[in-house]
Amino acid sequence: MKSRNKRRDTMLLLTLSTLLPLAGARGAGVGPLEAGRAPALLDQAGNPVYAIVNNYTSWLSKASDPAAALAADRAKADNIISWQMPHGGFWKDPAWYAAPWDGTAKRSGWFGADGVELGTIDNQATVTEIMFLADVYRRSGKSQYRKSARKALDFLLNMQYPSGGFPQVHPARPNSYSNHVTFNDDAMVRVLMLLDRAQKRTAPLDGNVFSDEQLARLAPALARAVDFILKAQIVQGGVRTVWCAQHDPVTYEPRGARSYELPSKSGAESARVVQFLMTRPQTAQVEAAARAAIDWYRDPATQIADMIYERVNSKATNTSPFVPKVGAPPLWYRFYDLDQDTGFFSGRLPTDNPPGTGKQYDIMLVEPERRYGYQWAGEYGKQLLAYAGQVGY
Repeated sequence: MKSRNKRRDTMLLLTLSTLLPLAGARGAGVGPLEAGRAPALLDQAGNPVYAIVNNYTSWLSKASDPAAALAADRAKADNIISWQMPHGGFWKDPAWYAAPWDGTAKRSGWFGADGVELGTIDNQATVTEIMFLADVYRRSGKSQYRKSARKALDFLLNMQYPSGGFPQVHPARPNSYSNHVTFNDDAMVRVLMLLDRAQKRTAPLDGNVFSDEQLARLAPALARAVDFILKAQIVQGGVRTVWCAQHDPVTYEPRGARSYELPSKSGAESARVVQFLMTRPQTAQVEAAARAAIDWYRDPATQIADMIYERVNSKATNTSPFVPKVGAPPLWYRFYDLDQDTGFFSGRLPTDNPPGTGKQYDIMLVEPERRYGYQWAGEYGKQLLAYAGQVGY
């Protein structure tokens, strides 16, 4: 793919946004805000980001009898509480909750200084436990579930960096990419949507699930997160684009993770970041950042046209997962070069065990284990662009 040209309309928007506060609901015909008025909110009815915290419902009992369902859910909740670490966080293996902690088994797969067990927000961990515990508390009225949910919320609030980002783990994991601010697999955005739901007291986080002191910490935490996101947005040729899957918590620079997850512009995670920004009051800076990222997704230079992506998990297969199909919906790559809109792939490093081929622009040059064992493309921008069109962005 060739590099994307500068978009003069985006540059004009970015320039004007520093001078004029802009209304959020442009699709509804709202003009510039009057001085002193609060920034507008977009219509949230079609924003897909709200579903990101609903995975906990898959943990709930399917029993048709409410009493039986509650009994089963309380049993699981009791097991969950037993696995909670002293700092309030959880590990990312829900299969552990089939039985209570035995008092001696490791409660995490990652460890920090002096062997401390690390909690994580990877793979929906901690967020899902909070939602489930809150649901069981609301239905049972038993305070032990509320106490555990509050402890886990404190864990999330305490893991936030002063710059506003959230790492993958807490406490720190020595010499690890896990300490970077983590958008990967929507980890940070999922936390932010939990905080948003708690601030709005949306079920099951309504009533007195959280203390007044905790609720008072939510707005500042969300504001710091927005500030981090705005500062971390990648600028290419003077134009704001999207985000990397990981960023430095101090310098805001894109960072890599595993050996095949290189610093890049992320076609996957960035979509959720924009959807989150569109839940916020649309200040000039927030709107400009969201519009610039949406423009990046709309640009034909970032899209894979007339192609479907069929991820094949058989390592013996020697065919490309990209299959031509005229008229197929657009796809986006998982990774793009930082300085141009060229999608790339990556095998493991030649020094890894097992060794790989490293960065490649032809997926067939990537070793089969990574070629078929990772998600390299998808309809990542589809929901975002549909919602953007709905609200006039």
